[in-house]
Amino acid sequence: MNNLPYDRTSKDSIYEYALNLLNKSFKDILKEKYELKEDSAPYNYNDFKGKGNLGTLIEKEFFLYDPNTKSEADFSEAGIELKVTPIIQNKNGLLRAKERLVLGMIDYMEDYKEEDFIQSHIYKKCALMLLINYLYEPTKERLDYIIKFVTLFSFPKEDLEIIKNDYKIIINKIKNGKAHEISEGDTNYLGACTKGADSHSTTKQPNSPIEAMRRAFCLKNSYMTYILNKYIANKDNQSESVIKDSNILKHTSFEDYVLSQLKPYYNTNVDSLCERFDVQKNNKSFTYLLAKKMLNIEKDKIEEFEKSNIRIKAIRVNKNGKIKESMSFPAFEYMKIIKETDWYESELYDMFSSAKYLFMIFQFNENNELYFKRAMFWHIPESDLNGEVRKVWEETINRIKNNNYNDLPKMKDNTVCHVRPHARNSKDTFPTPDGKAAVKKCFWLNSNYIKEQISKKESED
Repeated sequence: MNNLPYDRTSKDSIYEYALNLLNKSFKDILKEKYELKEDSAPYNYNDFKGKGNLGTLIEKEFFLYDPNTKSEADFSEAGIELKVTPIIQNKNGLLRAKERLVLGMIDYMEDYKEEDFIQSHIYKKCALMLLINYLYEPTKERLDYIIKFVTLFSFPKEDLEIIKNDYKIIINKIKNGKAHEISEGDTNYLGACTKGADSHSTTKQPNSPIEAMRRAFCLKNSYMTYILNKYIANKDNQSESVIKDSNILKHTSFEDYVLSQLKPYYNTNVDSLCERFDVQKNNKSFTYLLAKKMLNIEKDKIEEFEKSNIRIKAIRVNKNGKIKESMSFPAFEYMKIIKETDWYESELYDMFSSAKYLFMIFQFNENNELYFKRAMFWHIPESDLNGEVRKVWEETINRIKNNNYNDLPKMKDNTVCHVRPHARNSKDTFPTPDGKAAVKKCFWLNSNYIKEQISKKESED
């Protein structure tokens, strides 16, 4: 295209031109281009009010090129991919990514043929990205959102080995005819998120007659939040890396390395561990603090766990082998959950599909002494998530809509999960659709289900 206000072949020119977007709203961009007055009614405002169309606005009205669906980078001459993506500022001032960063669709029938991430079309397309971050504010019109950051971003060297392994995990599932079993929880930084309109949006996969949900390569929300704060907003989030030398990951996976660091403490009395690491057993964060010490982390947070959305959960096993209690999750709001209509866009699906858990398994012996038995990584199988968990989610919404919020699915109703109170006391409530209030509740994974998952993992190991 002739007479562009920047040079498409120059990284520096594209970036310097993009800096003109800082602290402007999308409406400002249109006004400047068309020399519109404040009280004018421009013909094209409504063209960009739909989801995803803010990126189109930047492409067409600011960079002056027509969007395309080619597999190459948007500025192919300079090797730069454009990504326009929202961020949120919490009440405490902290920033977080609002959503995953979608890199490109997965072609099951073609992508599995390339096992090397660096040689893959998705890396060649996104090796260098121009990130345009705008502040999402739900009380504002979409075109009034303000662009807060403009950044040229490439994958940090310390992250590449984990991303390479993530890619390999996704590709191997496709190659083995298991694309229908892919979950974001399989991987750490690079994910494979669902992209169909619903569960019927499926497509063929190699080496299997089973059709799989359409998916796209993405960078996880947790990873983008870390990148936002450390590399874009330049904020110190007080995290420390488990991997002190990225070369370690050329010979082992991140999960295997973490478990190798924890293994020397297996079958150790918890009281002696607490004394050794100066951790109080009655501390609410006891398990996390103990894991940090075992992994030689001194700062507040574990960097790779923050990036991967890995959550540490304590599993307590009685001396008879039964798990002591079910596993709770954050309380849901009655008025909010009933507005959810798409399972794949629900908070519950997002929480389970993207998270991975490090189970720290403790067991009481015959003398009622607590021992740290072992650790394992786990994420919920996609079949359980889209099967039994979805059923409980749907039934929960139906009952709340019918004002049966005190009679939600119980443990006996489902083999995987249930709903029950999760509040400080009877006064700890959320509003209900009928104008009343009910004690806070949350989804729980059944204790028997957790036991089955641990036993299954042990048999595999």
